[in-house]
Amino acid sequence: MFKPSSYSWCCWCSVPSVKNRPSAVVHHLTYIPYNENKDELIPLNSVQNQGFGTENEPFIVYRNSQLIGKENKHLRFVCMSDTHNEIADVHIPNGDVFIHCGDAVNHRTSSRDIVRFNQFVGQLPHKYKLFVSGNHCVCLNPKQPDRSQKLLNNMIYLQDQLIDIEGVRIYGSPWRPKRGCFYRAEAFGYNPKHIREDKWSKIPQDIDILLTHGPPYSIRDYNVSTKEPLGCPDLLDEIVTRIRPRIHLFGHMHECRGASLYKSEDNRLLEGDEFQNQSNDILFVNLAVHQGKTLGEPTVIDYYY
Repeated sequence: MFKPSSYSWCCWCSVPSVKNRPSAVVHHLTYIPYNENKDELIPLNSVQNQGFGTENEPFIVYRNSQLIGKENKHLRFVCMSDTHNEIADVHIPNGDVFIHCGDAVNHRTSSRDIVRFNQFVGQLPHKYKLFVSGNHCVCLNPKQPDRSQKLLNNMIYLQDQLIDIEGVRIYGSPWRPKRGCFYRAEAFGYNPKHIREDKWSKIPQDIDILLTHGPPYSIRDYNVSTKEPLGCPDLLDEIVTRIRPRIHLFGHMHECRGASLYKSEDNRLLEGDEFQNQSNDILFVNLAVHQGKTLGEPTVIDYYY
């Protein structure tokens, strides 16, 4: 629906910014971003989502509304991102699938630290462990995903890859619009003019969960330094007009951690008339654990399918 021409550029450092783009309307479920003026959290619709994303009160998400009230298969997902060498200090609940959406390390020491991260994850009890790279993972060569998989041999490394886990289809992609030559932690930065055609358009439609490192535009992507949203508008367009996953997990923007619910009926400007009938909500979660001097908790999701 929208074109990459919505990007403008800072000529001296090649940093893209977004102009004249409609924002997604979301209902915040946990941790309202401080730049948004909300009096209270939106109550959850118990028909589609409930809980608070914690170990004792996980988010409960159904593949479709017809499964509610029936006995279904389900998997428990334990999800996190942006641990920056402090994963050992985080309480990680047990579950079926462990997910990390990037920036497990710091860019200056990433070659050493990624080995330690892999060793730590290997000790976790989860049956499946998935990893999507982040911009600090400069030791991982985008042109050699097989080599990255060998290095991260205690988990499944996803670089533009689809995986089926016991009937749940999950796609992972590490890319984000690149920010320019002054940023040292810039692994998997991609030309914003081509990121939709080259990367996002390759994401299949019939997936349950999407993993990326960076956020979509206007959803938990506020940048404190620039006072602007930093997410990718082309990623948002693909998600809401074509891919329609039940859950999108990401990180990158530390200050915007938390969960938000996207409803089609509130986003007609983005979607047109295509998805107004029987369209599932989308749960968006910014999983960034590192919060400066404190650490957040992983997000726990029970997915019924």
